[in-house]
Amino acid sequence: MNFLVLLILSFCISFTKCVNYEQPQVPPHLRVPDEKSEPINASFPLTFYKDAYVDFRTSPPRLRIFALAGCLLENQYLEVDVFWKEFRSPKLLKIFGDAHKANCRDSSGISATPCYYVANTFVANVTSSGDEVEKIVIHMGRRKVSLGVKKIENQFSEEGITVCLQPIYYYTQWQNILLYLEAWRAQGATRFIVYFHSGTREVKRVLDYFRDKGLMEVRPWPSFGALPPEISGKLPDFDSNTYSFSYFLAMNLCILDIKTSIGTVSDLDEIIVPKNGNLLDYAKKEMETTNVGALSFENVYVKLVPNLYESNDFSGLEKPIFLEKWGARKYIFNASTIDIAQVHFARSFLDFSKIEKNSSDGALLHYRFDVQVADLSNATVIQKSFNFFPNQTKSHIENLKDTVGNFFKIFGTPNLPKVNFNLINVLNKCIQTIKNSGKCKATGGLCKAEMDRVYNWIYEKTENIFLAGKFE
Repeated sequence: MNFLVLLILSFCISFTKCVNYEQPQVPPHLRVPDEKSEPINASFPLTFYKDAYVDFRTSPPRLRIFALAGCLLENQYLEVDVFWKEFRSPKLLKIFGDAHKANCRDSSGISATPCYYVANTFVANVTSSGDEVEKIVIHMGRRKVSLGVKKIENQFSEEGITVCLQPIYYYTQWQNILLYLEAWRAQGATRFIVYFHSGTREVKRVLDYFRDKGLMEVRPWPSFGALPPEISGKLPDFDSNTYSFSYFLAMNLCILDIKTSIGTVSDLDEIIVPKNGNLLDYAKKEMETTNVGALSFENVYVKLVPNLYESNDFSGLEKPIFLEKWGARKYIFNASTIDIAQVHFARSFLDFSKIEKNSSDGALLHYRFDVQVADLSNATVIQKSFNFFPNQTKSHIENLKDTVGNFFKIFGTPNLPKVNFNLINVLNKCIQTIKNSGKCKATGGLCKAEMDRVYNWIYEKTENIFLAGKFE
């Protein structure tokens, strides 16, 4: 591991902002059970995403199981029955996890994160004369979990960029969704996958509008649920002890559903742009015939005048104002070779020859809420030559105005609603209180009561997305 990666890992763990970075000594799919190995038992604290994945990007293919787990050690494994369509009897696999260990206490009783649960991926090579896995059943002593299975083939050949959004929670800025789609599509994006937890009525209606038009896939990301009653009283609950809705889990699930050659993970106030042309063409030039597996872009904060949250006016896109302020980088990646993604860098590639490269010809345009409402007299304006759109900015602004015109009907009001800044302030205050206390930034559980006092939020309530199993 080179010095730069070590520095990034050290930074993230020190600030407990990103908690899943430690690489296992031996990748889970290469581990072999020995006398020190032990199965995960019925009382172990974890819950699983409803589907496992058989990933045919490698040979042999790999079975991937996604979970939120307590402290997982490298010698612990799941006992999994794999049911193949061609065979009557299942095949038993012993599957090890990624064992990030950020939430494991060291000899002095200290862990890298105050969060009890972190996302983990259990991975094993699977071999069979057939290729159709129907289901898997996980056995943890008397506790059992059954998961569906999705097959990931060499499907990343479609032209375009797939944009994966981290889980949307307590979201208010419906205008960002319009700008996001318009700008990313201009940069070559063809598919958007959104995980929804909660938002205002306006946000939910805008998401549903674009979903119904086929422009956005909105997937459920509800509460993580509870452990089985036999053990739930003895262990911390998931929602109050998992960092920021486990966006690490969501982004790595999304990556396996990408069908385009290029992918990215981006928030609703972030657009990646090159200096010239569109992002898709630039990505192809930099990555198609090279050893570059990911391109990383500097963070540039952007202020729009007028403020679109209060005015619903997008004319500020013609002359964006760039501010001097540090921010973490974001990246795009070759979808066929990325293995594990982190928020700000690609943690690993399936092809070990691939690298992540810092781009000198582009930027992450970041139009955060606090930057939009900031007083320019207290900011340092800098000169940058970036635009949200590769060309015809005025035409894109007209498109945004036309789209906004459709929203009088879907909102059912004579005037377009403005963003309620108080809702954002309450959430930010709650998050700051959590940080000051040293607790896990578990926004979903620790801020829910405060957020419910100020607004009647639309929550995602789809059941059986996360499965902790039942005792038999």
